[in-house]
Amino acid sequence: MPNFTYDGFLTAASNAGLLGEFSQADLDTAKKYPEFGYSILGLKQDIHKATTPEAKLLANEAANQLRSSYGGYTGGKYGADYISDGKIPNQIDSVLDKINGFGSFTFDQERPTYENQYAKQQQALLDAIINRPDFSWSKEEDPQWSSYKKSYLREGDRATANALGQAAAASGGRPSTAALTAATQAGDYYATQLNDIIPTLYQQAYDRYLNEYNMSLQDLNAVNTQEQLDYAKYLDQLGQFNTDRNFAFNQYLSDFDILQNQLASLQGQDSVDYSRWMDRVNLYEQNQAEEADLARAQVDAILSTGGSPSADLVGASGYTNEYVQALQEAYRRQAAQQAAGGGGSRSGSSGGGGSADYDGLFAAALESGHPKSFIANNYKKYGFTSQTGLSDEYEEWALEQEEKAEAGAVSFNQLYNRLSIILSEETPDAAQSLVDRLLTDDVWDSLSASEQNRIQQLLRNYGSVE
Repeated sequence: MPNFTYDGFLTAASNAGLLGEFSQADLDTAKKYPEFGYSILGLKQDIHKATTPEAKLLANEAANQLRSSYGGYTGGKYGADYISDGKIPNQIDSVLDKINGFGSFTFDQERPTYENQYAKQQQALLDAIINRPDFSWSKEEDPQWSSYKKSYLREGDRATANALGQAAAASGGRPSTAALTAATQAGDYYATQLNDIIPTLYQQAYDRYLNEYNMSLQDLNAVNTQEQLDYAKYLDQLGQFNTDRNFAFNQYLSDFDILQNQLASLQGQDSVDYSRWMDRVNLYEQNQAEEADLARAQVDAILSTGGSPSADLVGASGYTNEYVQALQEAYRRQAAQQAAGGGGSRSGSSGGGGSADYDGLFAAALESGHPKSFIANNYKKYGFTSQTGLSDEYEEWALEQEEKAEAGAVSFNQLYNRLSIILSEETPDAAQSLVDRLLTDDVWDSLSASEQNRIQQLLRNYGSVE
């Protein structure tokens, strides 16, 4: 695979004698993509070798297709221009459409919810524990007491009867005091045993009360434990939900950042492309202005000698036929006045004696579009012996004309041209002052949005004026 380098391309183009035919856009693209430079060089050589217009056109078209593929521009008919093919603006529009349609963040996974299914049981158990009755016991209400009572009373009766029977047998069947005493003691013994069982029954009842309380607590603890297990499971699910949602949101932000970065990159490239194009436009306008200045000087020279310039020369100067006729008439008046020793329409002197035509000079300078250059080249033709101070007087005169025209409608083109002249010929401070006087609030508000944008772009082109 060939080793293409930018330095190698420059050397090859220079050796072929074609380096000067590459536009700055071609050189910049070749610096980024050296293989592009070699390909364009080959096509330029094909153009020079072509023997027919059709062959040259085909080679140039191939070169433009290559430029469009690598840099999004074409070089025009001769390959020296910079013409954006609209790819970058279209890409910008596409990215903007994606950004505008990006929408807000959405997450289709359902957020987990928690519902305590043991809430009623917990409340019932808790209420039963908190509102449990105080302990109380009565032997009459204790079923064991009734059972013990019957048993002990039965045994007491039986012991009493046995004691009486045994005493009767010993005495031959006759009752005696000793027999009665023995029988009573036997019955009292069981009655005493019955009363002795009361504390035991009380303790047993209290133990049952405590045991029921502890069982209720155990039931509540069991339900609470299960509920806590369910809640812990919910927390795990919620944590996973938040993790998934945060991941999706970060991905959403990342995708949006990618689009914004793409937009910034395309806008930056578009700005570079536009600046390159404006450089070529400004250079073209400068060349056109210089050619027009030369043509105007030639027209003025011919008119000042009483001649008539050709239609082509007048067209190149940018003068209208009416203006040429007026200028021709002004020269004739000036010549007649000089011959008669009369004064101009506005008398005065500049650096010497004689009369001078201020209005004629300043009107012609305004029409030329380059007043300072016009005054410097033509002041003598209007009766001045020096140009000292004429530029300042011209500015005052021009402002007077503008103020007179304020009552009427000053065209946007006149205003734009006036600003262009001021910005190109004045120092930054002087230009700022004059621009402020021209662009009053009333004038600015009278402009359309597109006209205001053109004015703002014009001011931005001259960095010293904001």
